[in-house]
Amino acid sequence: MNEGSRAIDALRLNTPDAGAVARSLLGVLAVAAVALHWNPTAAVWAAGAAAIAGAIALQDSPGGRVPLVIVVSLEMGAAVLLGALTAPHDFVFIGAVGVWCFAAGMQWALGGNAGLVAAAASALLVIAPPEAPSLWGVVVPTMLTIGAGCVQAALVAVWLPQRWRIQRDALTTAYQALASAARSVATDCDAQVDVAPLTSLREAFVDSQATRRPKAYHGGYRLPERITATLSALRGGAGGEAVSQMLTAAAEFLDAIADHSHTARRDAEHALERVDTAVAAVTGPEAAVAQRFSQQLHEAVTVRFGEMHTPDFIGSFGAAATAIRGHLTWTSPVLRHAVRLSTTVALAIAAARFGGVSHGYWIALTVLIVLRPETAHTYTRCVGRIAGIAVGITASSVLTMIWQPTGSTAVVIAAAFVALTYAMARFGYVAVSAALAASIVFLLDIDAAAAGATIEDRLFAVVLGGGLALVAHVVLPDHALIRLRQRAGELLNTEIDYAATVVKAFVHEIDHPADTLSAAWQRAYRARAAFEAATGATRLDSLELRRWLRSYRAALNVVTSSCTAMEGSLPSTPSTALSPEFVAAVDDYIDALRGSPPTPATPWTVDVVALTAANQQVREHGAKLAADNGAARMLVSELATITRSLSDIAAPREASSA
Repeated sequence: MNEGSRAIDALRLNTPDAGAVARSLLGVLAVAAVALHWNPTAAVWAAGAAAIAGAIALQDSPGGRVPLVIVVSLEMGAAVLLGALTAPHDFVFIGAVGVWCFAAGMQWALGGNAGLVAAAASALLVIAPPEAPSLWGVVVPTMLTIGAGCVQAALVAVWLPQRWRIQRDALTTAYQALASAARSVATDCDAQVDVAPLTSLREAFVDSQATRRPKAYHGGYRLPERITATLSALRGGAGGEAVSQMLTAAAEFLDAIADHSHTARRDAEHALERVDTAVAAVTGPEAAVAQRFSQQLHEAVTVRFGEMHTPDFIGSFGAAATAIRGHLTWTSPVLRHAVRLSTTVALAIAAARFGGVSHGYWIALTVLIVLRPETAHTYTRCVGRIAGIAVGITASSVLTMIWQPTGSTAVVIAAAFVALTYAMARFGYVAVSAALAASIVFLLDIDAAAAGATIEDRLFAVVLGGGLALVAHVVLPDHALIRLRQRAGELLNTEIDYAATVVKAFVHEIDHPADTLSAAWQRAYRARAAFEAATGATRLDSLELRRWLRSYRAALNVVTSSCTAMEGSLPSTPSTALSPEFVAAVDDYIDALRGSPPTPATPWTVDVVALTAANQQVREHGAKLAADNGAARMLVSELATITRSLSDIAAPREASSA
């Protein structure tokens, strides 16, 4: 449930298309209908698990969706199993919730989405009713919960959303064209490489409304473009038979990459072995290009199939365990969040069990929705989230006062509000919190025995949960240097967003440009104030830290000056004289500038290598523009200035190391 709200809001990706959401909600309805034949409590768990798994399955990120949903289904099944076994025993249940939430909090080390998934699974645990369990009363709800997630995995595997189908077809066409080009160059070193399919590929993947995408998502269209560039570099060479054999094997490999049959992975592996053998035989000037070509093909197979020769599933768990172990230090913001989450949710359950708070599980649910590893995200957004939850509870409570839906009727209404949650994702976290809270109300009302909470009971529990979340950060704040690092990363984030918004306005029409640019600047201004406040609250005993602060401020001042200059020369509408290649290069620069979303474990950084390469592309294509296009040439100059400044502060890690 929580995943459906924050994951989309955090990444600012496209909301899933209506057809994909409808299929996901049909899965929720089907699973709940089956579970209702067993008992209403099992239906609450199963419907909640199906909604969470559906939100995860529809995330717009490349590859691995089905295994991810299955793993999350197992995690939710474990939460339900633990809740069913321990809920009747108050002290045991409080202890179990505390241990589970500590583990859930540590999952933020793997990224924001992983932390939110763990919080969503924890929500299934804290709503466990204190009923004496039987063998079937434990086994069946657990299996139904796991089955609910598997249903969503099957739905997304069988019926891909329309955007994914378009992207898959575009990739297939592009790789088939590359295979044909490789064969042509193998037989005729002067053959032309057709780039038309790459234009369609970029159009299929790039959405100008998405402000940020996961870095792996860029591989969808950038990798074929890089392979095309390398293939073009092999034209007209004198590599002889070795290069010809390499390109022939590469063509077979690219055909296998484009294929969707059950033998595609095996065929790609065999072809890649022949490519590597041929590359080893290439000598002379083409050797370096051949090595680069081989590396790109290996990257393509990883994007398409995952690692070939390693147990991908087990390897992922090993890497996750290593990442979590790396945060078992007291200065880690992830460890401190895990302690805060564990303690606060355990206290929330204790208040519900021993404090006489009616429907007190709303205290724990509010903590799970509100509490974040970043102090600022909990403080600044706590009131907004609580207000959103209150609005959602109030709206749903008005409906329940008129008509008390339970059972299958509550399932249908809950599914409708889950759909509304998807729709509200584009309007921010307050709107999402309201729709999410209403969804939870009706999910819980599936069980008539748990229904009937008054609006006063729920709102009191929500306020209490929000207060506990704030107190947790006051009692156990982040380490001062860690907090400074987070504020530095947030300042860099907002400055980059401001710069990217200005640059984007040069090549794309944006809605209400004056308001959009003003809002981006205001966010950067507020982030700078927060950074300076964190600096003032930190003891600057280290000379290295003081030096870093001076260079950090100076570099960001240069970025701000460049943005101001560009904004002053911004044309009223993008110039029609800009070539498609120049616009694509600027889009790539914006993506490289914005990078991947930060996490509490890895605050905002700049990928200098990617940014420098993107800036070089802009310069190359900008040199081909007309000499009288002053605005575009000024843009190229300012982007070079921004790149140099950001290269000086490649990562805000100096604050923590100092």
